[in-house]
Amino acid sequence: MVRQRYAEATREVVAVLQNNPENIDALYTLAAIEQTRILDYESYDIDGARFLSLADSLSEILEKRQTTLRGGDSLRCLFYRANISGGIGLMHAKRGAWLEGAKFAIASSALYKRVKKADPGHLGAELGLGVFDYYFGTTLKWIPFAGNGSVERGLESMELALRAPFPFNHAAKSSYCWMLIDRKQYKKADSLAHTVLRDIPTNTIFLRIRALIALWTGCYNDALFLGNKLKNLSEKRAPVNWSDLITSYYIITSAHDILGQKTEAVAAAEKGLAIPMPPEFKNMPNVKEHIRFLTEVKEKRNKRAK
Repeated sequence: MVRQRYAEATREVVAVLQNNPENIDALYTLAAIEQTRILDYESYDIDGARFLSLADSLSEILEKRQTTLRGGDSLRCLFYRANISGGIGLMHAKRGAWLEGAKFAIASSALYKRVKKADPGHLGAELGLGVFDYYFGTTLKWIPFAGNGSVERGLESMELALRAPFPFNHAAKSSYCWMLIDRKQYKKADSLAHTVLRDIPTNTIFLRIRALIALWTGCYNDALFLGNKLKNLSEKRAPVNWSDLITSYYIITSAHDILGQKTEAVAAAEKGLAIPMPPEFKNMPNVKEHIRFLTEVKEKRNKRAK
């Protein structure tokens, strides 16, 4: 899953469930794989409804399963339920249903607190609590029934979550990078992303983070290098990650344009606009934004030519 081989990971989990349908680790991992895949491809509107159906079903199964468990197994099942509830909340929010997303996020937070009460040193729960506190202290603080989020408390929890057992430490690094970017702590976010890429050089989730940071911080030659690497890796993935691919062209075109390399910028923009992208992906918000930018760069040259 962390190497972005989602179909292979799903097949392995399904094989486990065929032998043991009540395996709580496999049941949770099935939801985690699909959530990670959608976050990676940013295909919330395309695949989100299917995830919500799957997550609701798995959540019900795990809740019933927990009644038969004791000790560490019961606590682990509770933690998985918290994660799935948080995933449901995130998917609703990404699809524009903010209040529904907030409802599940609050329910998730309550479950995480139960985990922490039973095991105060549970670092995996810090990830969920950190995400909740940070975003309900910033982006979602307008929601009246959400309680009081705390940015500082959220960041402290994320620092702890970086030491959580694998794969939760990996998920924490991705979430924390975006929080740091939100706070314009680009150097720290870049360093964190770089630690992942040292172990998994082909991970496009963290490569995209580094490429965007290079562009935003004025390191345009680095942006060109990382943007091209992101483009090449995105093209090779099956299925192609259209979001990453158009983002790579946005980065490359932007860097060339700012460096005054107008011919190269227009050439990159034209190549990006010529991508044979399926129509449903063109309606994704970030894709539409990048296509608009590439179109503007191309049209500027046409105006100058006239």
